[in-house]
Amino acid sequence: MIRIVGISGSPVKGGNTEALLDEALKVIRDDPEIESEAFHLAEMQINGCRHCNWCIKNQTPDKFCAVTDGMDLIYPALLRADVMLLTTPVHMGRMSGLMANCVDRMRVFVYGNIHHGKLKDKIGGALVVAFLRHGGLEMTLWNLNSSFALLQMIAVGQGGLALTSRDGKGQVARGLRHMVLEDALGLSASAAVVKRAVELARIVQSGKRALKIID
Repeated sequence: MIRIVGISGSPVKGGNTEALLDEALKVIRDDPEIESEAFHLAEMQINGCRHCNWCIKNQTPDKFCAVTDGMDLIYPALLRADVMLLTTPVHMGRMSGLMANCVDRMRVFVYGNIHHGKLKDKIGGALVVAFLRHGGLEMTLWNLNSSFALLQMIAVGQGGLALTSRDGKGQVARGLRHMVLEDALGLSASAAVVKRAVELARIVQSGKRALKIID
């Protein structure tokens, strides 16, 4: 069984970022050997990391971080997952503040006395949404892939880079809620990220079974 956790990092409820994640996950929904769940940060309280270093000495199996908020639901889901999909809009040439808060709080898997290294060898995939073609898509993808590397995850590499204006030129259609769904190339790239992430997860699972590695 492959388990996927998708995280949408837009502050806009029901917007283009959520739509892209939901659309990308459709490619695996008919596979009985894959489970997926999604967290939409717009519906959650996600505070920034205080860098209090509580996690370095005080973690328990059930308590990851000193801060109590929506991450309490996300942390255990990530432990169960084989694949993490981070989906973010581009804000000021980078990932959204909400997504940055979420990623920063994952330092519990880097420095925590109990949970450090727990995301090692899991697969990371990035889906990025921007209004303009040269609005920071590549930089945001680089940021997310760098975060996967810090967490000792295996990054898919290529990202699902999607646009919310026609050809990324700033033109929109009135009354069309999800312009991202009009970007056929972006949708195809995003589906490819999910497919590749699942493929890599299966390779890792098979390799660990062959090597008798127990997580």
